[in-house]
Amino acid sequence: MAAPPARLELALGPTPILKLDRLSRRLGVELHVKRDDLTGLLESGNKVRKLEFLVGEALQQGADTLVACGALQSNGCRAVAAVAARLGLRAVLLVRGEPPVAYDGNLLLGRLLGAEVRYCAEADFARAGEIMETMATEIRARGGRPYLIPESGANEVGALGYLECAVELSEQINHGAPRFDAVVISAFTGGSQAGLLLGKRLAGLPGEIVGVPVARPAERVREHVVHTMGAAIRRWGFSIDVPKTVHLLDGDPGGDGLDATDADLAVLVELAREEGVLLDPVYTARGFRGLVETLSRDPKALGQRVCFIHTGGLFSLFPYRERLSRLIDRGD
Repeated sequence: MAAPPARLELALGPTPILKLDRLSRRLGVELHVKRDDLTGLLESGNKVRKLEFLVGEALQQGADTLVACGALQSNGCRAVAAVAARLGLRAVLLVRGEPPVAYDGNLLLGRLLGAEVRYCAEADFARAGEIMETMATEIRARGGRPYLIPESGANEVGALGYLECAVELSEQINHGAPRFDAVVISAFTGGSQAGLLLGKRLAGLPGEIVGVPVARPAERVREHVVHTMGAAIRRWGFSIDVPKTVHLLDGDPGGDGLDATDADLAVLVELAREEGVLLDPVYTARGFRGLVETLSRDPKALGQRVCFIHTGGLFSLFPYRERLSRLIDRGD
């Protein structure tokens, strides 16, 4: 079996664990948050953990250009741009949407960091993989050496980042952090949850690993988790099995993953004012909303101690300033 790619030291860790005291009292359950929004590189969140391995593999292959794709406000694309700038690589980003009048949020940062951005119409983004291959061919024709990163870094290589997160969390628990009954994470594709499940089995992380679908149906997320774990096990010969059950908080994710709902924004504002913690408008806000709604119905649904992994996305707040301003003013 091949060895996993060498890990680059990019993330700041271990990321801290914070108890949400007031919210815990209100919900009747001990609720903590692991601050993976503080991994460094412009608060890149969970993406920088994945890029430690993805870009590690890219460098092993001699790549000089990182090619990535995502939404107009993709945290993953911004993180790729930040890593490329730090390592002296080129970044080319395929983003879903039309060119804006002015750059904002993650897109602004990506351009500030020197990334080349190509825009892809909504109807064409289903062909993102094919388009990225064409981009890679163009880069090679100019003498470049591209490495393609899937959306959200959600393959078996990217999952190694959250295998390492599970190892980190297990070590924190061994050194005095609470022993959690459940570790909860927002699930766009399910790649990070796959990594946590790998780490649970390999590092003995206690507690149930629970995903909250934020953009795709639960069954599609389950399929991706199972596929990604299986790919990692086959590729690197891990002596574990894919779990028979992948625990997700099923239900309507409340959108297509590209735009926050009013309910998502309301949870974001509520947590900011109750605990001084900022979520991003879509992925972490929607995942946290699913968790809070579950615990509001049944405080013991996930056990007495629950840890939510905050996967970052702060800069996505700013394109929502008009909607957030109206919401805030109505609540004051």
